[in-house]
Amino acid sequence: MAKLATYRAKRDFTKTSEPKGAASRRQGSSFVIQKHDASRLHYDFRLELDGVLKSWAVTKGPSLVPGEKRLAVEVEDHPLSYGDFEGTIPEGQYGGGTVMVWDRGTWTPEDDPHDGLAKGRLSFRLDGEKLHGTWHLIRMGKRPREKQPSWLLIKGDDAFAREADDPDILEEAPSSVKTGRSLDEIAGRDPKKASVKKRAPAKAASKTGSSKASSTKTKSSSSSRKASSSTEVAGIALTHPDRVLWEDQGLTKQQLAEFYVGIAEWLLPHLQNRPLTLIRCPSGAQKSCFVQRHPWAGLSDAVHRESVRDESGEAELLAIRDIQGVVALVQSGVLEMHVWGATLADLEHPDRLIFDLDPGEGVAWPDVVAAARAVRERLRGYGLESFVKTTGGKGLHVVTPLAPKAGWDTALTFTRSLAQAMAADEPERYTTTSVKQERAGRIFIDYLRNNREASAVAPYSTRARPGAPVSTPVSWEELAKVEPNGFTVVNLNRRLARLKKDPWAELAGIDQVLPDAPKAKRKRVRSEEP
Repeated sequence: MAKLATYRAKRDFTKTSEPKGAASRRQGSSFVIQKHDASRLHYDFRLELDGVLKSWAVTKGPSLVPGEKRLAVEVEDHPLSYGDFEGTIPEGQYGGGTVMVWDRGTWTPEDDPHDGLAKGRLSFRLDGEKLHGTWHLIRMGKRPREKQPSWLLIKGDDAFAREADDPDILEEAPSSVKTGRSLDEIAGRDPKKASVKKRAPAKAASKTGSSKASSTKTKSSSSSRKASSSTEVAGIALTHPDRVLWEDQGLTKQQLAEFYVGIAEWLLPHLQNRPLTLIRCPSGAQKSCFVQRHPWAGLSDAVHRESVRDESGEAELLAIRDIQGVVALVQSGVLEMHVWGATLADLEHPDRLIFDLDPGEGVAWPDVVAAARAVRERLRGYGLESFVKTTGGKGLHVVTPLAPKAGWDTALTFTRSLAQAMAADEPERYTTTSVKQERAGRIFIDYLRNNREASAVAPYSTRARPGAPVSTPVSWEELAKVEPNGFTVVNLNRRLARLKKDPWAELAGIDQVLPDAPKAKRKRVRSEEP
């Protein structure tokens, strides 16, 4: 009750439809961002912790540009039920104005969140409808006459970050993830004008709206002409097949689709029947890209929709079952396919763990290889076999298959403990913090991908990076001989044709379960030999 005393004291629940709520005993990990058009437009950023929503008012909203600081003023805790609130607070009431559920999902702290809040530095990963990846909240020094603590919300430098000249996520995806409405529509303002605005469905931003209905006839002849500029790959129609997706390689949409068809037997076992997080770059890898986790208007039926339960209720996820689904994703401009660590058959129990080794500035490739072998030896100490793949970037993924028995909390605890043990034993080589300034000369062991809605790039998926690199499974024996992003759409087929054995051939047949979490300050392991 005391946790929400300030929240309740500020509101008259006979006049506002905001939930009165109560502190909960559940231990959840939801987050929500509410777009709030009060005396001035701002975004309310809320993280579930200890049965309430810890809350900050972000004056300019979140930015996807790493290092760009957004002021976040700490405000009173809110009840968990507030995370579903969308409507209008009456004028004259506290916070009077229109509230939209702009984004929601789950969050995972890198370390103890209570310590982070107390020390004024909280690092975490978001897995939402719009926001993803690593973020930081850093408390500023107290200023004279300051009533509420001020923090800075900063995006971490990762695959979900954007450049300063990329589209602003706030303008690119302005609508509600709950109802697809705009602020005007929620407030009931100008209903006739609102009805012709471009509207996003609840789970994905659509670029078609009712305003286009009147022009359907006039565009029909143009559409017919454009239809002739298409081809079929694996029975799926590809429009604009000659569109270049990687300018440096000159690779086209049709070539990417044919590449995937050619490696289908290698790709599909790691992709089928798993929830997908997609990176879509409709105009190519050098242009604007965005994350997509839910269905969108015009999505092919070859890509399957799967309804699952999540903390906000029911969510519709994406999955593929065959190569036609992959080609359909290519048609929609998908350049990266990321998968969950669990299958649709059992989302609550992971069947793969991921250790993402991300080298900081100044770390040589042989050191990354040595780190992967060190993770392998640690896992072997607990009776666990592991496999390795390139990421298509600078790092490596160490992957451990599991019988799906342990829950996500257990998986996260185990991987966190192992990563922290390595960092404690060799702090000059390893770190578990994602703060870029603290990673120079060290390797960031990212264990946060071992969370229910987190994902990692799928084996044999391309990356939206120069050179058209491909995340590629390799054997432990050949690891030292490969280059970090040496396998590409252009040369991967030659590699696969030369292989006498799939480096991950034994992965599906391994039956192993998660042991107790490892302890820090274990005896050092030798990592020089395979």
